[in-house]
Amino acid sequence: MARVLQKYGGTSLQSTERIRLIADRAIREQENGSQLVIVVSAMGDTTNQLVQLASEVSSCTAGRELDLLLSTGEQISSSLLALAIQERGREAIALTGAQAGLETEEVHGDARITDVNTAKIREELNAGKIVLVAGFQGCAKNQEICTLGRGGSDTTAAALAAALQADRCEIFTDVDGVYSADPRYVLGARKHERLNYTHLLTLAETGAEVVHPRAVAYAQDHQIPLVVRSSFHEQEGTKIQHDSGIAFPVVGVTFQKGLSYFQWRGKIEEEELLAGLADVNSLVGNVQVSNGHTDLIIKEEHGSEMSAWLNENKHKLGINSIQHAEGMTAVHLVFADLDEKRRLAPLLNEKELVPSGDVYRINCAPDAWSVVVPEEYAVEVAQRIHDWFMGLESKKASIAL
Repeated sequence: MARVLQKYGGTSLQSTERIRLIADRAIREQENGSQLVIVVSAMGDTTNQLVQLASEVSSCTAGRELDLLLSTGEQISSSLLALAIQERGREAIALTGAQAGLETEEVHGDARITDVNTAKIREELNAGKIVLVAGFQGCAKNQEICTLGRGGSDTTAAALAAALQADRCEIFTDVDGVYSADPRYVLGARKHERLNYTHLLTLAETGAEVVHPRAVAYAQDHQIPLVVRSSFHEQEGTKIQHDSGIAFPVVGVTFQKGLSYFQWRGKIEEEELLAGLADVNSLVGNVQVSNGHTDLIIKEEHGSEMSAWLNENKHKLGINSIQHAEGMTAVHLVFADLDEKRRLAPLLNEKELVPSGDVYRINCAPDAWSVVVPEEYAVEVAQRIHDWFMGLESKKASIAL
């Protein structure tokens, strides 16, 4: 009997009608002979609504009570889905993260899973039940509920799939697979039929919001086949496996919005800068030191803090002329492999792919070419880059013919 783990995101669960459709789908999967575990996110914008409610009564943005509050969103989804399945005459049970055996570190807001005890889930599966698990949460050793951060339901699903030795883990979302770019913004984006874990992990780490990077890492470490597919129809999605190749020279174009950009001249060493960043608890996105200039990209939420630290320490560090820009977006072009990077990256630097004068930095990392631009240009830049490499692919195909 196959053991299948499915995960449904908030858009898939945004109404009771959608929940009833998922219940029907779950029953069909069980009728096909599968033991089924389903991890759910909170319905629609429930998490954002809970955060807003909390902000109306408190200035606290993290901590025990907020985790307790936010964890209820997924518990509502799992309970409603269990009830919908039971209404159809099938056995189902809803479990919180703690009841499902997910143990986390004692960190509120962004905890990592440290252990998974699957005894309860296995017992219920062997009793013939469909098991519904509230994602995004677990329980620390002190019995406190801790949430896993944004995208935490993906991580819950992958961790359970690994612990249960599932035959496959299906990530259901509002798109029907992994594309060469976000089809909501970039015209002509193509769906990948297959990708390997490394490709998907790079896409996730550079801004693609299909699957959380931690979930991809879990699947890769335990060799759990992933499938990314739509919850709105039955079409095939994108299969993620160890040795899957792709048909394009580039995996895709991604965005990372909400960034702050800093540049200055000076002799500050990168190690010294990183030590300073650690002192102010800022998350470093990217540091680049070259030709007497230092470039720094961090999350925008840390921009004012970083600006204050740099200005306070600039004389001690020997830096001057600090340039600071908010509202930046990094657009990344992820290469299929190192050979494609060597072939395409030099050409990219020669193309008119970004509005003149609005490029803040071009960088070539081991597996991606990136450009930082103001957010208002991001979609235009992504479209130009995508059109460029798809044009190369079309020429390559016509030559082959």
